[in-house]
Amino acid sequence: MEEHLGNEILFDRHLVAFFASRETPEDVVPKALRWAEMICHTDKVVISGFHSPLEKQVLQVLLEHKHPIILALGRSIYKRIPKEYVQPLEEGRMLIVNVSNAVRQGWWTSQHRNFVIANWADECVWAGVHRGSTLDVPFDIYLSKSKKIEDF
Repeated sequence: MEEHLGNEILFDRHLVAFFASRETPEDVVPKALRWAEMICHTDKVVISGFHSPLEKQVLQVLLEHKHPIILALGRSIYKRIPKEYVQPLEEGRMLIVNVSNAVRQGWWTSQHRNFVIANWADECVWAGVHRGSTLDVPFDIYLSKSKKIEDF
C-alpha cells in the first residue's frame, strides 16, 4: 500500500510528529509557529499530514527554512507533484509517503494516517487538542512521547 517520493533516508533520523486540530484556538497559533521556527535549528525531521490550516502554516515555515520534512498522505500518492514540493524533493529534504490508496482523504483515512504518523515518530507535538477533537484518541494513545504545544 505504501508508495513514496523523495528521500527515504529521512526515516532514519529523529522524527517529530506535528499534529494540529482543524479548529485551533487563536492563542495556540503563534506558539506553534514559534515551535516551527525553533525546530528548524535542530536536525530533527518533522512528519505530518500537513492537512489542517495550522499544519499548513507550520509546513510553510519549514519549507522557507529548508528544513527536512516527511509528508504523510491519507490518500493515494500525487499524480502531479505540487510545485512547492519540487525543489525540496530534488534537494533531498522531503519525503512524501502515503498510508492509504484511497482516492480522497476522509475522516477514516485521516485517523489512520495520524495513527501511523504517531507510531513512526520518536516524539509527538500536538496543537489545539481538546476532548472531542479527532486528535484526542491518538494523543491519549501516544501520551508517553507527546507534548502539547501549550507546553512550549
